[in-house]
Amino acid sequence: MSWTDTSGSRAGRETYFFLSYAHSVPLSAAARPDTDYWVSRFFQDLHAAVQRGARRAGDLDIGFFDGLVAPGADLKQALTDALSLTHVFVPLYSPNYFSNAWAVGERAAFRSRLGLLPPADAGRHILPVLWIPFPPWDDRPEMAEAVELVGGPTEYAENGLRALCKLSAYRRQYDLVLSALAERIIAVTETAPLRRSRAAPLGAARVEDRGDPALVVTALAGPDGRQWRPFAGRHVLTIADYVAATAQRLGLPTRVVEFAGARDHAPDSPTVLLIDAELGAAAVREAVAGLPRWVVPLVVAGADAAPGGTARAAGADEIDAALREARFPEVRPVHGVDEFERSAPLLVIEARKQFLRHGPLYPQDTPGAPRPSLRPTDPSDQRRRGEDR
Repeated sequence: MSWTDTSGSRAGRETYFFLSYAHSVPLSAAARPDTDYWVSRFFQDLHAAVQRGARRAGDLDIGFFDGLVAPGADLKQALTDALSLTHVFVPLYSPNYFSNAWAVGERAAFRSRLGLLPPADAGRHILPVLWIPFPPWDDRPEMAEAVELVGGPTEYAENGLRALCKLSAYRRQYDLVLSALAERIIAVTETAPLRRSRAAPLGAARVEDRGDPALVVTALAGPDGRQWRPFAGRHVLTIADYVAATAQRLGLPTRVVEFAGARDHAPDSPTVLLIDAELGAAAVREAVAGLPRWVVPLVVAGADAAPGGTARAAGADEIDAALREARFPEVRPVHGVDEFERSAPLLVIEARKQFLRHGPLYPQDTPGAPRPSLRPTDPSDQRRRGEDR
């Protein structure tokens, strides 16, 4: 079967590069992605620089980023298609990049195409950019790699390319880095092009938790709750992805999981559970048994003006009563898209509050992050008999 056959849509033209950055997604079908002005500006500048030197511009498009996706399009599908057609992945590394589910998901999807290449060859197809410097204590190898690959001026390493792009005083340094990036993109694409292959679907790649556990979002709805879209008329995203996108806009790392996987994550994480009222109180009561008390449930009675609304409303109230009886946090059911949109940010905040109040004091044991202890950890800490306290 050809790649075109498996794509589900008409195969487009290949591109020299794909630009990836920490971004939020549009919450409604009519909205465009929330693109940073300076990301757009850099994309245009890099596009022009590559175009000036490209020798295959007649066969390939120059570049792609999410700002080119039309409002109302399936963003995940559009990004997955673009990642399947590009030769060089250009991530704009910033402190938020590695905790942004969309950015990390894009990188994971592109890396899925590199699995059969030798490591040295695979590495050539990822061209990192230091967009915003990391704090001094976050000594990441990715940051050093981004600087070393283009051999940029010291101003690039100290301030990041976003600052060089913004400030006219750094125009010369900005142009130097821009030219180096464009030359590398052209060289890799034209001398070692990637064989056309399908990228893994853009999904919920694991993000790095920055001190706090990531918010877990899951849905309990029919056979495939992960794809549940009760408000498809207004939302391109699934309902779980909508809540996750809302959390990311509030600066919280987020992970969307299947309901079965929520049992593994909820004991160590703030958790939002979205429930389809059509399941009925008995089924929901059985499904949620054993979940931690800090899981915040939201019963969704259905889309606006949908048939059977009265029956669903009654079912939602029965489920709500069952959840309160099971001592879960009380959140009133929602009966329409407007009510749901108003509830989403409050739901995220409530989940975090409940976890901080009732969750484990040390939710994760990670290497390098030992639990605090009053015991001395070094022989020199042991007080000698008679020593002053």
